[in-house]
Amino acid sequence: MEEVNFVSLPVVVALALVGGPLLLRRAGYPVGKTVFGTLTGLVALLGLWGILSTVQRKAGLDMVPLGWLVPVAAVAAAWRLRGRL
Repeated sequence: MEEVNFVSLPVVVALALVGGPLLLRRAGYPVGKTVFGTLTGLVALLGLWGILSTVQRKAGLDMVPLGWLVPVAAVAAAWRLRGRL
């Protein structure tokens, strides 16, 4: 089950590097702010993934793929922000 959870890490990186610029450019931000915002989003999502992974490991929940909560939360947040931008 560790492999299933680890596969979510590249998905998180891809979502941040592809979805961040799409949302920020659609909102009308200039290129500099888009790059900075994308990198900030990437670091935040990676931090959240790391926290969930550590909590999962320390709690002994290796059979539950908690790492997949991060991409789902990122997509849900982007979906909710879509109407506001």
